[in-house]
Order: sequence, then C-alpha cells, then structure tokens
Amino acid sequence: MPSNKLKKNSKKLKEDSYLVVKWYWTNYFKKYWLILIIGIFFMSLEGSMLGVLSYSIKSMFDEVFIPSNQSALISVGFIIFLIFFLRSCAGLIQRLIVTWVGQKVEKLLQQNLLEKLINLDLPFYDKTSPGVLIERMRVDTRLITSSAGSIFMTLVKDGIALVSLIVIALYVDWKWTVIAFIGAPILVIPIFLLQKWIRKISAENRNIEADLSISLDEIFHGISILKLYSLQTYRLTSFKKLLEKVRKIKLKIEGGVASTPALIDFIAGIGFLGVMIFGGAQIVSGEKSIGDFMAFFTAMALIFEPLRRLSNVAGNFQVMLASADKVHELFMEKSSLQATDGLKYIKKEINFLGDIDFKNVSLVKGNKKILDNITFSILSGQLVALVGKSGAGKSSILKLITGILSPTSGRISIDGVDISSIDPNELRSNISIIIQENQLFDETIYENIKIGNLDATKEEVLNACEISYVKEFSDNMPKKLFTKVGPRGSNLSGGQRQRVNIARSLVRNCPILLLDEPTTALDSNSEELLQKAFKKVSLNKTTIYISHRISNIKNADKIIVIDKGKVVEEGIHKNLINNKKLYYDLYNLQQIEGKVN
Repeated sequence: MPSNKLKKNSKKLKEDSYLVVKWYWTNYFKKYWLILIIGIFFMSLEGSMLGVLSYSIKSMFDEVFIPSNQSALISVGFIIFLIFFLRSCAGLIQRLIVTWVGQKVEKLLQQNLLEKLINLDLPFYDKTSPGVLIERMRVDTRLITSSAGSIFMTLVKDGIALVSLIVIALYVDWKWTVIAFIGAPILVIPIFLLQKWIRKISAENRNIEADLSISLDEIFHGISILKLYSLQTYRLTSFKKLLEKVRKIKLKIEGGVASTPALIDFIAGIGFLGVMIFGGAQIVSGEKSIGDFMAFFTAMALIFEPLRRLSNVAGNFQVMLASADKVHELFMEKSSLQATDGLKYIKKEINFLGDIDFKNVSLVKGNKKILDNITFSILSGQLVALVGKSGAGKSSILKLITGILSPTSGRISIDGVDISSIDPNELRSNISIIIQENQLFDETIYENIKIGNLDATKEEVLNACEISYVKEFSDNMPKKLFTKVGPRGSNLSGGQRQRVNIARSLVRNCPILLLDEPTTALDSNSEELLQKAFKKVSLNKTTIYISHRISNIKNADKIIVIDKGKVVEEGIHKNLINNKKLYYDLYNLQQIEGKVN
C-alpha cells in the first residue's frame, strides 16, 4: 500500500508541475516564441562548436604534430580560431536574447501579480502578511524568470553540446564510449530521489524566507514599540534564529543540487579508468592513432562539464517550481466576494443620496457570528451614529456598506438597489471614509489630499485645506503643502494626519460619508478642530458616525445601539437616555470617566 500511495503522489506531483509550467508558458513566455527560436539557433551554434572543437584535435595531432606538417598548421589553427569566434558571438547573442525575454516576463509577472493582489478583498489580507506578499512580488517572481532563463539555456546549449560530443566520441570509437558511460544507469534512482527531496526542501525554504520578510516588516513598522519596550534584543534574537534556519536549509539545498554532479564525476572517473586500460592498449598496438585518442579524450573531458550543468537542471527546476507554485497560488486566489460572478451589474442611474437599508443582515467570519440578523434604515441626508462596546460589529457595518465585506445573508440597499448588483467601483466612488488611522503615502501633503479626487483643481484642494484646518499647520512648514509627510505620514502628528484625511474627503465630495472612530487618541485641541471640520464635511451628506464618545454623537438624527452583533436600541439621544438600557449605561459610564460634556 505505501508504494502505491508513493506512486500516486509522484504522478500527481508531475501533473501539478506540468500544469504550473504550462500556465507560465501560455500566459507569459509563449508570446516571445519567435525570438526564443532565434535564441535556440544561437544556443545550438554555441553548443555544437564543442563537438567540432573536439574533432579538430584529431586533425591537429594526426595531420600537424605527428607528421610535423608545418603547411597544415595555419589552416588547422584558423579552423580552431573560427570555432572559438563563432562560439563567442553565439554565446553573447543568446544571452542577450534570454536576458531581454526574462526581464520582459519579470516586469509583466510583477505587474499582473500586483494587479491581482490589489483587487483581492480584505479577508485575504486578514490572513496574509504583507511580508509574504512582498517576498512573492519581488523575490519569487525574479527567481522564476532568472531560473527559467538559466534552465532554458542549459537545456538547449549544453544539450546540443552533449549530443555533439557524444556523436564525436561514438565516431572515434563506440566501444570506448560505452565503457566511459557504463556506470550511468546506476545514477537514475539516486537522482530521481534527490529531485523529490530538493523540491520539498525548496518549498520549505521559500516559507522560511517569507517569515524573514514578515519579521523585517514587523520590525520596521513597529520600531517605536520595540524601542519603547526595549525589545530590540528580543526581536534581533528571533531574526537570528530565522537566519540560522535559512542558512541550514540553503546548505541542504546546495548539498542536494551538488550531489548529482558529484555522482556523475565519480562514475566518469570509473569510465575514464576503463577507457585508459582498454584504449591505451589499442594505441600501443597501433590499432588506434594518438589523434583518435586525443579527440576522444577531449570530447570526454568536454562532455562532463555540460553533463554536470544538465544534471543540475532537475535540481534547479525543483527550486524554481517551489517559487512558481507560491506565485501561481496567488494568481489562483479567489475573492470571497465573488459570489456575484456572472451577475451583470445594474445599469440604471442610482441616486446615492437615497436611503440606506439593512434588512435581516447577518455576517459570519469562520465560526464567529459578527452580525446577527440586523435591520435598520438611514434616511437620505441623515447623520446616524453607531454606538456599542468594542467588538459589537460597528466597523463591519461600514465595510458592508462599501462592499469590502459581503453579508452572509440578508440584503443591503441604497436608493432601493441591492448593493451587490452595483459595480463596486461605482459604489465606492460615491463613498468617503475617514477611519482612526487613515493611510497616508510618502508623498506631499498636497498629493495625499488630491488622491481623494485626481481630477480636483488646485483651487478645490486649497479650499479643502482651508475648511479642514490643514493650512493651520502646513503654512508653518518649509515647503507648506508640498512638504513630504514621510512613510505612513510619520512626519505629521495624529491630529494633522486626520486633517489631511478630512481634506481628502472634501475634495472627494461623495454623497455618503463614513466616520469610524476618527478622533480616538487625539488631544482635546485636535479633537475640537476635527469636530468643527466634520460638521463642514458632512453638510448635505448621508453620514454614519461610529464613536465611543457619546458627546460627539448626541446630536445625531438617529443613534443605533449595537450589542453582540444585534441592534438593541434605536432613537435620538434624549429618548435613549430615558429608556435606561445599554445606551444609558454607556452614557453614565462616560460621565463617571469625564468623557461626556
């Protein structure tokens, strides 16, 4: 039974490898087939010159050196020079061709992979570290193209060289050739087992390399916490352990890859010994010439270099497949929001200032129920607040409205239209969202604001800066609005970053505005300025505001209280206080903590 299972797994592995290679060929390499054929011609020319060279050695000894024929010296020498000249030209051209194709494929592969990843939904990113994705994007794609180019050149060039040299060896003496290769069949089983082991260990290496990228990503993004908690030594020790794992596993891979040529050299040594004993006797007896022996010896000496490289191909192919599999898996990743695949998005014009309705909406992630059969309505132009304890499901409601998450059951509609039938790009182009820590890019303040609406005029950007109090701090900077904010906005304070985000929302000018804890952890002065800005930015918009601080939302048109994924209360501040339920308890707790004005 175990042997049958091994055969079955081996067959599946071959099928999987074939499908992965076919996918890369069809999607990336096939379009360059014509130039690759030109490359094959020059590889073949370079490889075949070794066979011609080895045979020319026979003429050099039998027609020049042995008979001391000076007249043939120049012609034989010119032939050998021509062989090396053709080989050098062919080698240069085929390398340029393979490099050009490899770079084109690498660029397209990285471009398409980013396009794929950037369009996957948030649940994918919840389970996948940025470090892993960076490793796949930069390292694995490069390894695929460089390895593919190297393997391609080796197979063609060294394959042709090997064939031409074997032909010359057989032509000189087939018996000597058989003796030289008599031990070759012994290598088949060890090489087959080595390739399987290399594939497995290479996949493990790619995972550990990804762990290294994750570790670096966490160190550099969390450098402040590391310093505050004096965790530099702790994280450095963890990183050293990963580096040691990588070192050991790479040593195993190199050992596995190097084992094949080592075995070939051992068998070659036995073959040469046999040829020396058998062939030497024939030369001494005059049955064979010194030219025959030197041509054969040259061919055999040259054979084992391309043979060694060809023996490495299988190992290098397994290493490449480990990366190819990882990248291919990302391309095959399906979005969990693609349940509507095949559904044609509605073409009618939608008024995004229309009412927003949740009807019997539930959301389940894994085994956890985030939202449980909730129903509520938000009228056009209303300011509605969502209140509840942490983890109640408030932020998930905002993600459902934007279409980033899809409900497990129930219906969400805007202006009476189910949002699942609205093109996600159209839906999101009508929604502005400001969260606790909005992403700023390492560009200028002006550029970070303008990405809210790339068609915004300079006047619109400046007006947004005025309303959101950005100019209050940017005017004090050396380059004013054209000051770079640093990685993730690190050159700005929390309050300044939020003001930039509000300005971005203003130039976006969408009919729906979502605010998710936008003033958490800010000082009172920053919060006061932001609250003034929110009033301006939310004017004539349907606004949904999540806040733990009741003082920020007590004047809302409607307050919806969420608890454990359910809507437990609805109404205005005064009525909810009179109800003396959960909202009342939260309000009293904040009064005690001094968070209610």
